[in-house]
Amino acid sequence: MRPTISLLKNIVGPLLVLGFCFACTEEDPVAKPYGYAKAVLPKRQWAKCQQPGFPAHFEYNAASVPRLLPSGSGINTEGNRPQQEGTLWMNLEYPELRAQVHLSYHPLNSIYYGNGQQVRVADALAVLMAETQRMTFKHTLKASGIEETLVRYPEHRVHGMLYTVRGNAASQTQFYVTDSIRHYLRGSLYFGATPNADSLQPYSDYIMEDVLHVLSTLKWAPKGG
Repeated sequence: MRPTISLLKNIVGPLLVLGFCFACTEEDPVAKPYGYAKAVLPKRQWAKCQQPGFPAHFEYNAASVPRLLPSGSGINTEGNRPQQEGTLWMNLEYPELRAQVHLSYHPLNSIYYGNGQQVRVADALAVLMAETQRMTFKHTLKASGIEETLVRYPEHRVHGMLYTVRGNAASQTQFYVTDSIRHYLRGSLYFGATPNADSLQPYSDYIMEDVLHVLSTLKWAPKGG
């Protein structure tokens, strides 16, 4: 019987040592950080937008669809406050991303006081710029910061400002451009989803590149064009 006992000791001993080693090296489970699915972005291809009657021409990403909206009389106000006439609206719709860039065009020589007197171009420009800033900074309750980038393409008579809104704001990109004489174009980006800066970041960065290209290629249509 002694050889049998000795054999068992030779087998059991190493097994106990191995079990002890595995017990010492086993790590406590660690929860993995929450992540988002990888963003699938459309292939970018540039196309020209020259909608009849819309005085701003530019190149846009063909992954979006330019849609000219029905025109109206603009803002109707009472008393001696300015009224806008001839305002035009266009959306760049991204069906795959559930996003839209809202564009509104405002002729600077078509803003009037309630008594019918035309507002001076310089005053009309100040009114529109103030409205754009108001629409941008109303997002500060949800924003963690707002960055301002100067837009300047003097060869095209295009000047303005681009606002990047950080955080869970409803609109993360806002801008305006003008020639300071006749034309004023305002734009804003909106997603058809609950604002979440982390999950929307790849898509907002993608569309931001498109917006920058729109601004760099934008030209004002000739009068009557």
